[in-house]
Amino acid sequence: MPYLIAAVVLVGALCLLDLLLTVGLVRRLRAQQAARTPADRPADEGMLPPGAVVGAFETRTVDGRSLNVRDLDTGTVVVFLSPGCPPCHAQLPRVAAALRAVPANGAVAVIAGGTDEDAETEQMVKELGPVARVVHEGTSGPVSRAFAVRAFPVMCRVRAAGDVVVVEAVGEHVLPSPVAAAP
Repeated sequence: MPYLIAAVVLVGALCLLDLLLTVGLVRRLRAQQAARTPADRPADEGMLPPGAVVGAFETRTVDGRSLNVRDLDTGTVVVFLSPGCPPCHAQLPRVAAALRAVPANGAVAVIAGGTDEDAETEQMVKELGPVARVVHEGTSGPVSRAFAVRAFPVMCRVRAAGDVVVVEAVGEHVLPSPVAAAP
């Protein structure tokens, strides 16, 4: 009987130690997560890093024009949004306003996911259509694969270098400042 009591006490002590270690680990992970801000994210988080070559793609815009990697000129801003993404909807008016300052054919907006009849998708197409070449594709469509998109919203500016297109910069700072409307 004393061996049984000792075994139960030993197992109880080990369980208590395991519980304390688990609680400590959870607290530490929560503290690390809370301390991380969007500015802490690496610039390449969510897509190809600066300096990476954009993969080949061939697609059509929502108005039926063809679009491929060779159509992206130096300075083109490419924005990836998703209809089911709350931050994408929060950023949509600011992104649309900023893209108005981009020269003609200097912006591409990729809407990844959703359906053509979806109200969120329609809203994105309506707001971005006048200021960018809009592509609507599945979440792993050809443009998203070419840019290795893993998160939304994400944006970049590209640079044409001969026959290849290279990601020049990634993040919100690639958006130009919206031009104030004249009174």
